[in-house]
Formats: sequence, C-alpha cells, structure tokens
Amino acid sequence: MNTNNWINQIYDHCKKVYSQTYQDGIIEYIFKNIGTTNKFCVEFGFNSNSLTGGSGANVARLVLEDNWKALLLDGFNDNSSINLHKEFLTQKNICSIFKKYCIPKNFDYISIDVDSIDLWLFKAMLEGEFRPRLISIEYNANFDLDMSITVKEGTIWKNGDAVYGASLLALNKVAEEFDYCLIAAIEKYDLFFIRKELLNNYVSKLSDFQKFVGLPTHCEYGMPSTKRIESFVEYPSMNPLSDCIKRKLGWIK
Repeated sequence: MNTNNWINQIYDHCKKVYSQTYQDGIIEYIFKNIGTTNKFCVEFGFNSNSLTGGSGANVARLVLEDNWKALLLDGFNDNSSINLHKEFLTQKNICSIFKKYCIPKNFDYISIDVDSIDLWLFKAMLEGEFRPRLISIEYNANFDLDMSITVKEGTIWKNGDAVYGASLLALNKVAEEFDYCLIAAIEKYDLFFIRKELLNNYVSKLSDFQKFVGLPTHCEYGMPSTKRIESFVEYPSMNPLSDCIKRKLGWIK
C-alpha cells in the first residue's frame, strides 16, 4: 500500500485565508497527513506588526484558527503581543537567536522568506540541528531547473530587482544534504520540504517541478545592473555566474 498517495492531491487543497497566495491550504493539508508534535511554528521575515497585515503570513491561520504557538522574527518590526521580535538574522547568528527564544530543536513548521540570504539561513538552521517537520522557503523563479544559484552572504534585495534568494535546484541541494524532500511548490513564491523520515521512502522527481522555474520575476524593475548580478554565485562551488547563464537569463548579450 502506498501511504504517500496524499501527496498527489496537494494542489487540490490550495487555499488563501491569510497567506500571500495558496500557502494556507497546502500547509493545512500537509499537517493533516504528516501529523504534528508540538504545534510550534516560526516565521521570518515577518513584514508586519500584526498577524493579518503585510503581504500575508504563512503561520497566521495556524495561530488564529488552530491555536499554534509561534515565534515571529523580522529585521524591522516588533510586537511582543504576538511574539514578534526585531532581529536581523544572519548565517552566523540564526542558531543563537533560536536558542535565545527557546525554539525546540524538533518543531513542526518554519516559513523562511527574507528576499535575500534565504539559502544561507536555511542551511545554517539545519547545521545547528533544528529539524522542523515542514519547511517552506521562498525561491527565485528566474532560474531554470539545472541552475544551482544563490546570492552571496550579506546580499540585500534592492529596488525590487531579480537579485535575491536562491534557485529551486540550489535549495533542493541543501534539503537533500539534510534528508528533506521537496513535495510541493507555489509558482514564484514558496517551496515545501518535509523530513524524509515522515514520508515512508517517498522520492520526488525534480522534473515534476519544471513548470515552477524559468519564470521572469520582478522584470518590471528592469535588468539587474552588472554590479548587482555579481551578487549571485553558483552553489555550492561559489563560482561567479557564467556568461552562458547570464545569456540564458537575458542579462547580457
């Protein structure tokens, strides 16, 4: 008996309540199938002072409707009444900040969306042995499925251009290294990873996610400058982007 048949129905459960797009329904459906442990969740960056403000929090429905406990972190906002704290996360401090707020090593869900060094925070959290059951993380949809790209540490998203985050392949490489499996995506927004031990030997195929990549994103702000493009590197080699990749993206002729 295939106990992972539910995965094939994930996209039938897309629903927006408080989230930016359809994250609410996907998250609810996933936990109906993998279960919970402590109903504790974390979200950063959280771009509002309220659970229902900003661009839409992925944890809001869990907190407001399912009575989850949440830690919210953001570089600009603070509101102790909802356990939102102003913290600027880096690869070097993320684990110490998690310990500061007494985040359990094994909790249920984290949402990562800082529009910049998402991959490095993702990797550092896992290296620090924090092991959420479900992870959602924003990806950069501009890159094709065979492009393993991320920004350098310290890169900040500026002017809304395409220089932010990491490609689907790069994020999947980090996930695979720490025994997580990619099971779903929301176009131009989030990837969803689950601990492999919860999936009864399920193996996803990257080719199933072809429709989620190579999608021009933030093009309305124009082509990134040469200096901004230099913020990207191939992962894990840390080599600069090749001219071949730049041409495919239309960033050079």
